[in-house]
Amino acid sequence: MGFVSDPVDYGLEEDRRQLYVRWRDGHESRYPLDDLRKVCPCADCHTAERPAERPQGGLQVLTGPVIGRGEIRIVQMAPVGRYALNFTWSDGHSTGIYSFDFLRSLCPCEICRSGAGQ
Repeated sequence: MGFVSDPVDYGLEEDRRQLYVRWRDGHESRYPLDDLRKVCPCADCHTAERPAERPQGGLQVLTGPVIGRGEIRIVQMAPVGRYALNFTWSDGHSTGIYSFDFLRSLCPCEICRSGAGQ
């Protein structure tokens, strides 16, 4: 049986710099903000040129400044229907739509990374 990508609760833990999502199946995922920004699913962030432009150890947006780890923040979070979240990042980027299926597939916990949670 696969994992459930239906959230019952989500929010930002700004002091820990992470997004948490509690899923209907009881699992809880915690996403570091740096990692979420780096995997933005929008078309602009997936151009062929992007990997070559990114300095080692930093995050770069196509139209914004180079942002180092630990500097990015979510300044606004909004649901997109019942299937996704949209973030406005402190670097000004706001076009990524993070579906709940996508977020669940990214869960960084040891159980999910080992495949046992799927």
